[in-house]
Amino acid sequence: MVNITVIKNPAGCTMCEETARIVSEATRKFPGEEIKLELVASGTPEAAGFGIITTPVVVINRKIYSMGKPVIAEKVEGWIRKELGS
Repeated sequence: MVNITVIKNPAGCTMCEETARIVSEATRKFPGEEIKLELVASGTPEAAGFGIITTPVVVINRKIYSMGKPVIAEKVEGWIRKELGS
């Protein structure tokens, strides 16, 4: 099981929305795999334990893979592959 959390700015930001879209699309490239995607706002209890400095943040299995910068689909897919152990 892979747990992915995208932490976004609660006021909204273009980069946060784009990151959420890219990560969501990447999860669909692994049919049959158990992947849970959660979108949360910074400043919430769900986001509190990560020491966030800036958004967006991509967390996979409680490890921060990206913070405060745009993500690339191929990299996100690689991160998921790594966490799946494939």
